[in-house]
Amino acid sequence: MQRLLPTYRNTVVSVVLIAVAVLTYWPSTQALWVFWTNDNTAGAHGFLVAPIAAWLLYRARHRLAAVTAQPSQLAAVLLVLCSVAWLVFWRAGIQELHLLLLPVLMGLAVTTALGWGAAWIVAFPIGYLYFAVPAWGIFINPLEDLTVRAMGVLAPLIGVPVHIEGTLVVMPNGIIEVARGCSGQAFLTVGLAVAALLGELENASLRRRGLLLAVVGGLAIVSNWIRVLVIIDAGYTTNMRHVLVSRGHFVFGWILFTAVLASSVWFLARRPAEVATTRAAPGTSIAIRLPRYVAALAALVTIPAIAYGLIVGLDGRALPLAFRAPTGRGEWHGPLNATGSTWNPEFIGPHSQWHFAYQSSSGDNVEMVAIGYPLQEQGRELVNEGNSLFGPKEALEAVENQVTLGGDSYIELVASDGRGQHWLVWSVYDIGGREFVSPLLSQLWYGVRSLGGPPYSVQFAFRTACSNASCDSARAVLSSFLCTMGPECLASIDRESRSTT
Repeated sequence: MQRLLPTYRNTVVSVVLIAVAVLTYWPSTQALWVFWTNDNTAGAHGFLVAPIAAWLLYRARHRLAAVTAQPSQLAAVLLVLCSVAWLVFWRAGIQELHLLLLPVLMGLAVTTALGWGAAWIVAFPIGYLYFAVPAWGIFINPLEDLTVRAMGVLAPLIGVPVHIEGTLVVMPNGIIEVARGCSGQAFLTVGLAVAALLGELENASLRRRGLLLAVVGGLAIVSNWIRVLVIIDAGYTTNMRHVLVSRGHFVFGWILFTAVLASSVWFLARRPAEVATTRAAPGTSIAIRLPRYVAALAALVTIPAIAYGLIVGLDGRALPLAFRAPTGRGEWHGPLNATGSTWNPEFIGPHSQWHFAYQSSSGDNVEMVAIGYPLQEQGRELVNEGNSLFGPKEALEAVENQVTLGGDSYIELVASDGRGQHWLVWSVYDIGGREFVSPLLSQLWYGVRSLGGPPYSVQFAFRTACSNASCDSARAVLSSFLCTMGPECLASIDRESRSTT
C-alpha cells in the first residue's frame, strides 16, 4: 500500500471528506438548497459563495500538498461530539444551529485525517460557506431599526418632512414602510463576503482584513440608506406615483449596491503580496495509511447513520395526543365551551388544538388553549416563526416578561387586539412532562429526548381580559386560576397512551 497516491492526495482526501459530509448530513444540505432557491432571494448569493469556496480549496492545493499528514485524535473526539450536537439540533428542528455545524463537521473531518496543519489551510475555504447560511437573518431587525432611525435624520436634510411611527416613514402625502427586506441585511452579507475574499486573495494581515470588512460592511449599510432615501424622495416629489415606490425598488437597490461595491473594491484593492507557493517535488508520492481515513469517515458518518437507521424509525410509532380538560375546582367552574371567543391561534404543521373556558364564582373568566404536537420535525415545530399564539391579525404582542408563581414559571404577554381590548396571557411549554419558559431550551430538550423516541410537545396558554392598562387585576385572576387549576391543566395530556411509543 506504499506510494499509491499522487502529490495532491491531501486535497483529494479533503474533497472526499467534505463530499461525504454534504451527503451524510443531508438535512442541512437540503435546508441550504431551499434557502438558496427560495423566492425571497435572501440566499440566492449561495450559488456564488459555494463555487468560490470550492475554488479557494483548489487554490490551496499546493499548500495542502506540502503538509505532512498527522491524524488528530482530539479532532476525532470533537467530530463525534459535534455530530451528536448536530443530531440534537436537527431533531429539535433548530435549523440555524445544525446549519452552522455543517462547515465545522467538514473541517473536523479533514483535521481528523490530516491534522491541524491541514486544518489551518482549509479553514478559510470551508468557513467561506458561512456567508451563505440563513443565520445572517439575525441582523435584520437591528439593521431595520437603524435604517428607520437614519431616515428620520436624513430625510429632513434633503427637504422631505417625515416623522417615524415604528417602521413607517410618514410623509404629508404618503407612507413608506421600511420592511424587513429593506434592512440591507443581504447587502451587508454580500459585502462582507467580497471583503473577506479580497483579504484572502491579498494574503492580507489580520489588521487589513478587519479594515476591509469594516469599510465594505459600512458602505453596504450606507448604500441601503441611500436606496431608501431616494425612494422616499421619489415618493414625496411624485405623490407616491414613481415606479421606485411601487415595484422597482428591489432592482434599483441591487444596481446601486453593485456600483458602490465595485467602486470600493477598485479603490481598496492592491497588488497581492507575493506568496511563496510550496509545491511537492514532481513525481513524488506519499505513503497512504488507510486506518487514518477509515477513522475519519467513521467519526463523520456513524452518529447520523445510527440516527437514520434506528431513531427516526421511532417517529412512525408516535401516537396522537389525548387531552382531558380538567374539571373545575374551588371557586372555578368548567370546562365551558369557548364558542364566540376571538382567540384563534395559528400553528403550522399537523397538530392538535383545544380551547376551553373557566369561570369563577365572582364572574372572572379565563380561557385555556393547548396546542399539541405528537411529533416535531422541520416545518412542524412547536416553536416556529410561522406560529402565532394570537392568530395572524387578531392581536398584537406588546410586552413579554417572565413571571413565577410558587415553584412554576410562565411567559407573560400583554397584548391588545384590533378593538383596543388588552389581554394578559401566561403560557408554558411542556415537553414530555417537563415545563419550560425558554423556547430554545424547550426545543433543545426535545432534541435530546427524541433520541429515544419523540416525546409529546404542548404549549399551554391562559388568558383573561385586562380591566386597565396595567393589567394588575388580570394578574390576580390568572394567579388564582393557576394556583387552583394549574397542576390539573398541565397533567391533562394523556401520558399513558404516550408510554407505549
